[in-house]
Amino acid sequence: MRKPLILAAVATVIGLSLAATAQADTATPESATEHLSLMSQSQTPVDRLPEFISAGTEVGELVAAATTRRLGSAGTATYWSGIDANGELCLITVVGDTAADFVAGASCAPPSDFTTKGVGLQVAGPPGASEAYLLPDGVPAAQLGDAYTVVSPNLVLADPAAEPDGPRSVTGTNGTFALSDLAPTQVR
Repeated sequence: MRKPLILAAVATVIGLSLAATAQADTATPESATEHLSLMSQSQTPVDRLPEFISAGTEVGELVAAATTRRLGSAGTATYWSGIDANGELCLITVVGDTAADFVAGASCAPPSDFTTKGVGLQVAGPPGASEAYLLPDGVPAAQLGDAYTVVSPNLVLADPAAEPDGPRSVTGTNGTFALSDLAPTQVR
């Protein structure tokens, strides 16, 4: 059972991995499109990160600008996928919508891990908090349970202040997928 915790307003970013550099403007690697078909779609203006993120932040520099795709939004948070310099699939979360009031984070995984575990990311700060999971194609997101809100076929959200449940496994088109909740965000 997930139990709520109290959040304070200090920026915290928790990710599975975060690299500091990215490719400038490259095409989406073939292996990424095998696991996340939305990456094979042409990039539109809405798929690009906001200028205040893409220019001069670690998050903006992590992924190649040409590889970002918008996954959706909920509340004050917006979510994108992207590819880093190592060909890893990344989840990018931006909470807040102005250069003066935002917190952002990114988490990446190699395609082999992404297929069986996805990518999880918690971001918290003064504009709000988010716990999101990027899922590969073929994972029946609705079967993960009531603790998750499905935003799009490849994106689910959970309460960032809740205690994690045990790993949840579902069978998808690519075999068994196991989602492990991240530890609660405790911001002081």
